[in-house]
Amino acid sequence: MGDSPDFRSAERDEPRRRADATPDEPLPPRSLQEIAHDRGRICKKRGCVVCAPLVEQRRLKKQQRIAAAQARAHEKGQPCGRRRCTLEVCVAGREAAAATSAADVDVLVAPESGPGAASRPVSRSVSGDPEWMSRRQAERHRVGLACGAHDCPREECVEGFANERTRRHRARRPCRSATCDNAICVAARSTN
Repeated sequence: MGDSPDFRSAERDEPRRRADATPDEPLPPRSLQEIAHDRGRICKKRGCVVCAPLVEQRRLKKQQRIAAAQARAHEKGQPCGRRRCTLEVCVAGREAAAATSAADVDVLVAPESGPGAASRPVSRSVSGDPEWMSRRQAERHRVGLACGAHDCPREECVEGFANERTRRHRARRPCRSATCDNAICVAARSTN
């Protein structure tokens, strides 16, 4: 207390609270808005006329950052990732991305179960493409993860499959095993 010339100045620098307010009680929204305006920040109120110039500034800065990133990508000869860009590189990138996403999904005919069910896309993991499944397992093994197959020669994969199966049964969901005799799994297989 005796270190500073005016030992009460520290008390004056603290923001004043209402006399009846408790330390855990949040400030009313009006005072929060005033604090934001005093600090030159954007308040939480939508359409605030005081914050409108700040919001517009933020919007313009974001547009400038996006345009700069797009220009950097174009300088490097890479696609910028924008859907409306008409540069050859960007168009080719979009077409390549569309081709790979179309290759990842096999279109199979689903059993007739309702309107529009005639041609529903089914992913390869569900359709059971053996080549894709073996590549997926090899990639997961290379990274050091369990592949999730119950017939894998690696012990951690079999244990991982068993744990997943138990977890799904506890959650009352069917597991991925084709031979499980749990009532939920049998009912799920019969509907597919």
